[in-house]
Amino acid sequence: MRHLSSLLLGVLMSFGTSLEAQTPFDVAHLTDFENYLKTEIDSAQIAGAEVLIYHNQKKVWHKAIGYNSIQTKAPLEKNSIYFIQSMTKPIMSVAIMQLIEKGFLSLDDLAQDYLPELAELRVIKDISTGIDGPTIAAKRPISIQHLLTHTAGLSHGLGEHLFDQQLFKLMYNDLFDPAVYEKLEEPVAKLLQVPLIGQPGEQWYYSAAPDILALILQKITQQPIDEYLKENILLPLEMTETDYNVSTENLPRVMPVHLNTEDGALVQSHVQARTSGNTVYGGTYGLFSSTEDYLHFCQMILNKGSYKGKRILSEASVLEMTKNHVGELIGPSRGFGLGFGVLYDTDKDPSPANTGQVYWGGFFKTHFFIDPTEDLIAIFMTQKIPNTNEYIVALNRAVYGALKN
Repeated sequence: MRHLSSLLLGVLMSFGTSLEAQTPFDVAHLTDFENYLKTEIDSAQIAGAEVLIYHNQKKVWHKAIGYNSIQTKAPLEKNSIYFIQSMTKPIMSVAIMQLIEKGFLSLDDLAQDYLPELAELRVIKDISTGIDGPTIAAKRPISIQHLLTHTAGLSHGLGEHLFDQQLFKLMYNDLFDPAVYEKLEEPVAKLLQVPLIGQPGEQWYYSAAPDILALILQKITQQPIDEYLKENILLPLEMTETDYNVSTENLPRVMPVHLNTEDGALVQSHVQARTSGNTVYGGTYGLFSSTEDYLHFCQMILNKGSYKGKRILSEASVLEMTKNHVGELIGPSRGFGLGFGVLYDTDKDPSPANTGQVYWGGFFKTHFFIDPTEDLIAIFMTQKIPNTNEYIVALNRAVYGALKN
């Protein structure tokens, strides 16, 4: 078992600088970014967007622009509520790291010890043959670290090849006619009906592994997943509006999901995320949250595991989570930690961001990044499909452009 507490203090200090980063932030530089978002709204690309930027331990820019709903033309308000999809994943990763700190689990533990069905998985020989194609034996079992880093050989069913198309249909049915489940075990059982897409540890492939981690959390703690998250992460971080369901009084604050029709018109999708009655407490997706709530989560990571004097994770755990664990499996500049994307070599990347930035996003175009070098957090929220990265690129350019040397 790897004990995170054994990391040297000098290594810990490599994550981040002092709490008062030295670079000033020029808010006026964000005018072009704001105008760009207004142009996107006027040209019916998005209904609206909310952006929050936090620098040197304070909010320096927080705006809601455009509409909550293109249908009602109700203005988008600050601190609206969004279905954050895969921004659920980092929260589940924090929960798993808490179990590791407590000695209930280790990164090297075999996942099959908690979910025996994983021991039976084989590896597809050729993804073009689909989920029923010929298979070979796995060279090694799947570890907890494999699950946290998306290197287990599992998939999410989001690719364009036959294997992923068939897996998505099996697990989720259709984006506009989604499968309905009563508990997390049901979609995970579907996932485990198909082979692995590659050998454990030999590739990075975005996956539904956090759902397996959620079931492992449930088995170890003997506690419902939603209750564990609320008790150990959400309430200590004062994330009172982050949940798998939305209270009746908060329903008017939920931004609906939009899309463009074939003729380019922006409309509300006829299928929306269910806001009540959800009992599938997943680690892959499932949470609703607000910009302020998610800021608290990001502050905890930026502050090396602490929020308002409350210790959520140790500094050693945060360091472990935010360093690259996958080598160059993704590429020469970007890797993956234990729940976050990691920019590990900015010199080889077109982004203006610093080495050490961690980030992730959700399928409905939500996104966040944390830059410990600059004591910086940025959060972008909207609700639009399909997922593309133009707002992530624009956000990074605007925010780093506002940092004066």
